[in-house]
Amino acid sequence: MLLAGLELISPFVAAPLAGVSNLPFRLTLKKGGASLVYSEMISSAGLIRQQPQTLRLTRTLEEEAPLALQLFGADPAAMGKAAAWARKRGYGLLDINMGCPVRKVRRQGAGSALLDTPDLARQVLEAAAQGFGQAVTVKIRLGYKHNDLERIMSFLEDAPLAAICLHARTVAQGYGGRACWPAIAWLKKRAAVPVVGNGDVKSADDAVAMLAQTGCDGVMIGRAALADPYIFARARALREGHAFPEPSLEEIRLDLHAQASLALRLDGPGLALHLVRQFIMWRGGGKPGIGALRRRAGMCKDLSELLRLADNFFYAPEKLCA
Repeated sequence: MLLAGLELISPFVAAPLAGVSNLPFRLTLKKGGASLVYSEMISSAGLIRQQPQTLRLTRTLEEEAPLALQLFGADPAAMGKAAAWARKRGYGLLDINMGCPVRKVRRQGAGSALLDTPDLARQVLEAAAQGFGQAVTVKIRLGYKHNDLERIMSFLEDAPLAAICLHARTVAQGYGGRACWPAIAWLKKRAAVPVVGNGDVKSADDAVAMLAQTGCDGVMIGRAALADPYIFARARALREGHAFPEPSLEEIRLDLHAQASLALRLDGPGLALHLVRQFIMWRGGGKPGIGALRRRAGMCKDLSELLRLADNFFYAPEKLCA
């Protein structure tokens, strides 16, 4: 798949998830077959001010290339400067967030609020593209309460875009309700650039079905990858008609330890503990005894002990109460 000049191994890409898409987790998704990973949503204002917390979110390693940086903001000048910063640091793709439904982002006029201000949205895209030195991609939603794609495309179709990703829900829906896949199909017919679909992809079957039903060029997978980072490789195997070699429990266990080790090296025990707790939360859904484990994990302050709890529960359940 060719997306914004990048040759990707498959059409299945990982969504940018605030508070989740950190460097260790992105590497896990790359190992799980994601053809492209995105940074967390980065504030253009924080980036040009070189705020330490913002800069931490931009860290990258060669193993995750190509990496997309997702920016948000409503000041064209700031977006242009942040885009120029991204260009100098070699990011493969720059994505502009015009889909975030969170109130604190919308109050800044950013995220999905830009869909309500066409002139400003165009200025933001033009400034970002000029700063990045090439066309950018954009992630959007259907509209605020209703499908408003016809109006949105009227001001996006001549913008300097290399691709459009549509989360096929309205802003008011947030992350609930059904995603409207027919809207992705409509956008694919209307847009002159590649279209990536997003929303209600809960399995490899769903990912392949979205491609078939909408004709979109790529599929962005978010929350489903939390419980199954291998969903990308599984979808690729299904699409190409061959069996997916399931990872062994030992491989998954070692992945968790590697992720925790990298987090410890990058940011100390705080991030490492956070990542292991997230692993327990996401991977343990529906398993007997997960409630007790989550309670113990929430109180545990020692990384080695937390990893031991995870190992015993997921890979040697009989030892949990030993």
